[in-house]
Amino acid sequence: MGILRRSVLEAHSGGGRRWRIPPHADYGLVLILSMLFLGVICQQNGEGGGGGGITSTDQNSLQIVPAARNRVYQRALGKSSVFTCSANVEVPDRLTEFKWWWPDGKAIEPTDTRVEIMRDEPQTLTLLFTSIQEQDLGKYRCTALYANSQKLETDFTLRAYVPITFEDAPINQYAVKGQDYKVKCRVQADPEPQVDWKKDHRVLNNSDHFVMDKDGVVIRGVTEADEGVYTCRVRVTSMGTVEERHIQVEVHELPVLTSEPEVLEGVEAESITFSCTASGKPAPEYEWVNHRKQDLRVLERHTVDKYKGTLQIDGIKREDAGVYTCTAKNTAGYVTMKSTLNVITKPVIEEFKNITTQVNGNAILQCRASGDPAPSIRFHKDSNREPFSAQGPQHDSRIVVEQRTQGRETTATIRISDVLRTDDGLYNCIASNQRTKTELLGHITVEYPPTFANTPMKEAWSWNGHPANVTCLAEGIPNATISWFIEGSPERPVDGNMANIKQIGLQSLSSLEVQPIDRSLYGFYKCVATNKLGTAEHRVQLKEAREPGPVLEAILTTKTATTITYKIVGPVNDGGLPVKSFVAQYREDRASWDEHKLKSWPVDQQLFTIENLEPQRTYFVRFAAENEVGLGVWSKERPEITPRRSAPESPTIQNEVNGVAITAYPDKFELIWRVPPDNGEKITAFEISYVPVRNLTVDKGNQAEYQWDPVGPKTVEQKALGEPRHTLRNLAPGTYYRVEIVAENSIGKSAPASIIIKTAAVPGDLGRPMGSAVSSSSSLRSSNFFIQSHLLLSLSSTICSLNLLLPLITTLTLFSSFLTSTTTTSSCTNNSKHIYDSSRSSVVRNTNNSSKSNLIIDASYSNRVISSSSSCSHFPVQNNFDNKNHEGSRVNNVQLVG
Repeated sequence: MGILRRSVLEAHSGGGRRWRIPPHADYGLVLILSMLFLGVICQQNGEGGGGGGITSTDQNSLQIVPAARNRVYQRALGKSSVFTCSANVEVPDRLTEFKWWWPDGKAIEPTDTRVEIMRDEPQTLTLLFTSIQEQDLGKYRCTALYANSQKLETDFTLRAYVPITFEDAPINQYAVKGQDYKVKCRVQADPEPQVDWKKDHRVLNNSDHFVMDKDGVVIRGVTEADEGVYTCRVRVTSMGTVEERHIQVEVHELPVLTSEPEVLEGVEAESITFSCTASGKPAPEYEWVNHRKQDLRVLERHTVDKYKGTLQIDGIKREDAGVYTCTAKNTAGYVTMKSTLNVITKPVIEEFKNITTQVNGNAILQCRASGDPAPSIRFHKDSNREPFSAQGPQHDSRIVVEQRTQGRETTATIRISDVLRTDDGLYNCIASNQRTKTELLGHITVEYPPTFANTPMKEAWSWNGHPANVTCLAEGIPNATISWFIEGSPERPVDGNMANIKQIGLQSLSSLEVQPIDRSLYGFYKCVATNKLGTAEHRVQLKEAREPGPVLEAILTTKTATTITYKIVGPVNDGGLPVKSFVAQYREDRASWDEHKLKSWPVDQQLFTIENLEPQRTYFVRFAAENEVGLGVWSKERPEITPRRSAPESPTIQNEVNGVAITAYPDKFELIWRVPPDNGEKITAFEISYVPVRNLTVDKGNQAEYQWDPVGPKTVEQKALGEPRHTLRNLAPGTYYRVEIVAENSIGKSAPASIIIKTAAVPGDLGRPMGSAVSSSSSLRSSNFFIQSHLLLSLSSTICSLNLLLPLITTLTLFSSFLTSTTTTSSCTNNSKHIYDSSRSSVVRNTNNSSKSNLIIDASYSNRVISSSSSCSHFPVQNNFDNKNHEGSRVNNVQLVG
């Protein structure tokens, strides 16, 4: 226990004695004295005269709970209330005849429905009113007999009051700008209440603008500033009650028209829309009535938008003409506007008939139309860009247009002399008045004798008795009738009795289906077309087709261990039908042609490759052309010796575009290639390498050439055989790369296929893109590693103090790419110095046992680091490239400069 050093504990007993605790007394003693002190205090309180004790036995009584002044209680009508009669007696079980009495002197029985009596404890009797009524008011008595000898009695008076009631005080009220308005708050209470007002939490007093009234506050000449929350506060002082009603007053404005009355012209049978807009608060709603005072919201063909104020009339009729009234109204009032509709009768084309004429004749086409007002008429031929003029001669002097009007009717005529075939066609009669028009098509038919001008067929082919179609197309109006003849001596008409010739179609388009079972059916067939204006003839020759001639030449272009590729020159004679394919037949040198293999290619290919050959074998190959008739004669066979198995051919890169492939991504590129021939050994993998490059201009004599020089380390990745595509990732943005791919098999690697790519730049990147003509190797490495190096240097002391040498070496290896002429050396106290090769993840050589060793960083070769591990400090150093080799790498001679 400690010693009291600060204060003196003081206490007062009943007789006024004071104890003082010495400053060096023990805390245990203090605790004992405190407990004794409290005991004394408690004893004195127990012996003192009873301010809060229970009434003595010689004062047995009853009392009403809760207590009230003069035992008079005021309660609200219709509300519930409870009163408890509590007996202050020594032995509650000796209470008998415990009762409540009505104001009229009758005992309240447990069966009475107006009240409920409960005796929860022996000394209490509770009287519960569920809903106090007028008849319940008065003086109530509570009586009891104690110990069968002492009568106990008390009473209370129950009076009613009217609580504060808001009879007319809506919480949302609306005033009209510029008018007087009373904010209503009519209340009822008994005793009489006091009412005061606030607006937006500020007290309102009588003024010229605000006038306090018994049932509200009158606002004189309402303005927008009068909008807000009004608080009607009601107080009944004698009851100690207060109620508030918060009333939101919104200032409304009368509608004001913002659109002008309209005078619109509507076209019969069409639609029209009237507009009516007004400002106001709240936004007004709209109604429309016509000149007959009909509510247009319920009338057919009429659509009223009560929120936008538009009236749309569909299918306008002449009787719709007249005045239309728009009413815009809101809670503040209304305003009206009148608009007018004039109805235009759409033109009706009464007559427009088709006509027929002959070539070199005359044509008259007439159109008659009516309307209100009378329409004007124009003609338009469907094949012409512009319509004819309304009156007089036209651009074509053969054509004249005339027009005359009488009353509501107009008649127009178009006259054409020396009619041509091109005058045939549809003519549009366009009748228009003001904003509306009506159109109707008529037709001029121009008759002319038959012609075969558009019949393309001059010859047809057949072979081996195959059926052939000989066709002719005769144009003429009216349609021509077709007859066929077989030319010869004598000429024979084709009829239905011929077994091997069948005519299909007798008018305009007609064909002969000929099956030439003998050569007599080859020759010329004559088609003769006839109508009322003349006759025309057309000849078609049926020829016999044959197989194509021999292939002119097969030129060897490429030979591998498993493939041979040719360029083929087709035959001079195609046999009458186009060559559709080339066919190669090939066999090994010891096999017969009965054991041959075939390879076929479409004729439109440029190169033709025979695949799946065996290395170091002799093959004999011959070629033929093929058309619909069949295979032509074989060319002379030629020997081909495939070379021995070797490394694969070079892959073909598919996504090169103008020498440079541009990727939309800043950090990746998908390389796609075509798998090359494997030269006899299955391709096992693809090796893909990529290196950042820059474009340099090299002067070679009088000519400048471009070349791509590497500016960074090469990365090599392997791709297993599978889908010929591979994604390069973690590329630098805005940088050129040379990408190379080689195919590998068990024999070796193919020649590389290469492509130059460029990654997308990152928006906002301040660094110079790798591969630009002015970038150096060190500046590129600075762009790539600046942030990492800065952070890693700030952590170097901590790493070194924890003797984490190898992670530190790796960190500074990355940082070495950032150094150019001045770097940092980390001097660490230890007895060892190491050379670290990051490519082998091992310490190469211990160089000395000095107590303080320097970390030497090679800025040219980032995988070589000379370092030590110890507690470190940093010194700026100077790089001097001495071109000395250290295990095959150039090492910087790092010297302290500060």
